[in-house]
Amino acid sequence: METNQVPHLFLGGTCGENQWREDIVIPGLVSRGVDPALIFNPVVDDWNEEAQAREDELKRTTRYMLYVIASPNPDGVSANVSAYSLVELIMSLYDAPRRTVALFDTTGMAPHAAKAIKKSMQDLRQRFPHAPIFSEYTALLDWLAGELS
Repeated sequence: METNQVPHLFLGGTCGENQWREDIVIPGLVSRGVDPALIFNPVVDDWNEEAQAREDELKRTTRYMLYVIASPNPDGVSANVSAYSLVELIMSLYDAPRRTVALFDTTGMAPHAAKAIKKSMQDLRQRFPHAPIFSEYTALLDWLAGELS
């Protein structure tokens, strides 16, 4: 980050070839008036202990933690989903329910994987009825922009 502002939004969740951070969420929030300095993207070229420590610190201190659960390769058909991203999301919902935001995107998932992810989303919505859990980027971006403005 190039300013002294503390990030208010941590972008957690699926990585791989999925560019949801760079292609959808960051530009979508900036176009809605959110200062990019308020957004922390933990993805770096060199994942090392320092990057892990920075991520862990920001998970403790940001206003919101967003976890996008999606295919790591949305341009193909994949049964893969980041198991650790799901674990992080669920731990966060239990540990910090007022700060946790989720989006489930089944684009590019094999039918069985998509069905399981949709069921997981339904179950989490039941267990955490006040949690902001989304299945569409537009609704997510509108909600986050309102919260971060």
